[in-house]
Amino acid sequence: MPYRRPTIIDVASLSGVSKATVSNVVRGKGSVSPATRTRVLTAIETLGYRPNASARSLVRQRTDVLGLVAGNLGNAFEADLLERIEQVASERRFTTLVCTTSRNPEDESTKVETLLEHRVAGIAMLQFSGDRQLMAQLVTEHVPVVMASCWDDHADCVAVDDAAGLELAVGHLADLGHRRIAYLTDERVESTTRRIRLEGFHRALLRHGLEFHPDWVIHGNGGQGGDQPDDFVEFFDRVGLPEAVVATNDNIAITLIEQLESRGWRVPDDVSVVGFDGSRVAGLHRIGLTTIAQPVEQLARFTVELLLDRVAGETPSERRHVRLEPTLIVRTSTAAAAK
Repeated sequence: MPYRRPTIIDVASLSGVSKATVSNVVRGKGSVSPATRTRVLTAIETLGYRPNASARSLVRQRTDVLGLVAGNLGNAFEADLLERIEQVASERRFTTLVCTTSRNPEDESTKVETLLEHRVAGIAMLQFSGDRQLMAQLVTEHVPVVMASCWDDHADCVAVDDAAGLELAVGHLADLGHRRIAYLTDERVESTTRRIRLEGFHRALLRHGLEFHPDWVIHGNGGQGGDQPDDFVEFFDRVGLPEAVVATNDNIAITLIEQLESRGWRVPDDVSVVGFDGSRVAGLHRIGLTTIAQPVEQLARFTVELLLDRVAGETPSERRHVRLEPTLIVRTSTAAAAK
């Protein structure tokens, strides 16, 4: 006879309760007496309704799985960070369950609910839409949450000092003699990060005595959902080609370089370009992108440590916010301004 996996109906029948009661025990929801809970868990283990490890985790009230919520793994830095968090979690004998949201708030809420249904021990958010209802749910249900390379005041956070990063970028270009400096961003960048980096760019220009011109701040739309990149050079056709450009992440910077060169402009002879993130692809010889590097190793380790401290109940009630220092990596996409 072929093997048939036991179902929730089988568990309900063996333990003498309803399907809803079994579901409440599995999810840890509702009002279930200790005796009934023990009976249901015994039936689960007897039938093998879940793998033994999962059944044991129900008794312990948690799993050894961490949920990771990413926006879009097409972002090279986000993929790098996700990989490193998985490695650090593995060192601590935790496995990971990864969900991507395509930066859609509704999808984000659905994916978080899926992770909760799998009884993850905690969740690391590599992007967060700012959904207050979702955050309230996580706080109410006492779900350990850490924001990794993004920010929310109501959760533990580990992120780079974005303002310091923009100061490094603008200072580097100013030292090279550039005065007309544009800034590029788009909707694929997490909203809080997008705002903080733009504010940092504005302040850095003022500190270096450079003009902030609204026409030189270009907000792309994510390429109509991300399928095709924005044509940033079209913006420059209207406002004039700047001497240098700071992009809010490496992906946008690399897209810009490709578009400039396809139009006959030379990087860095005609335009210097600085990215932000320090993704591995930025360091490829053909690209040679000058960038503001985030400390990915530190980000990953702080994220896992803060999350596992919350899981173990070893942290105070107040939220912990960690800002890490960025590093300027100079490559071939920037050069001194033409005289």
